[in-house]
Amino acid sequence: MGYSTKLELLCESCHESYGSVFSSFQEEAKNSHDINSKLVSAFLSIGRGHAALETFSSVLNMPTMDRKTFAKCMHNLSVKNKDVKKKMLEMSRQAAREAHVKVDASLKNQEIIDVSVSYDGTWQKRGHTSNPGLGIIIDVLSGLVLDFEVLSKYCQNCVFAGRDMGVDSAEFHIWQKGHADECDKNFDGTSGAMEMHAALIMWRRSISDCQMRFVSMMSDGDSKTFQFLSDNKIYGSDI
Repeated sequence: MGYSTKLELLCESCHESYGSVFSSFQEEAKNSHDINSKLVSAFLSIGRGHAALETFSSVLNMPTMDRKTFAKCMHNLSVKNKDVKKKMLEMSRQAAREAHVKVDASLKNQEIIDVSVSYDGTWQKRGHTSNPGLGIIIDVLSGLVLDFEVLSKYCQNCVFAGRDMGVDSAEFHIWQKGHADECDKNFDGTSGAMEMHAALIMWRRSISDCQMRFVSMMSDGDSKTFQFLSDNKIYGSDI
């Protein structure tokens, strides 16, 4: 019960007075049913997607949500996660700043402080062929995460829409323009270059988002990211 957005409960005794009711409450702001969001969240948590949900539903002989509904729920969950991420990062950055002020009281009245950070990147799979990649910045003093950036070379919705409409069709290009704000693809380079470009994105927003300058970097034996940041002179030629 309740796995489809169109499932309704009818009662012959009260139908005339109350009509039909849905088996799960609906989130008005997102026009999505709670049970659908929880179902999508459950499958994502175990590393599965819409295809697995279809198999699960067919085995139980029950209707399932279509791919578009699954994608919409997944997007809504992503928006919620972004809000949580923002709040958690704000708390982490404030705690890191307090740790630096505790060591050096002169930093208390400084709007922008200089910090040393640890940086590294990781991917979904080995071999530098992964579609998604992640860069993470950690404050050396406090050990707290100050920022992270996810890059992706792939968007499942774009692939499916291109297959259904034709990648060269006018319909697909119109759809793609409307989809731009929700598209998961945000990087066109190689998987190996993700680590450098994720760092560049975060270093460029370090002052506006963190009120910090990452002036010293501790990293692994790969010096490409350090050289890449140095060449771009994020904080000017003297740093």
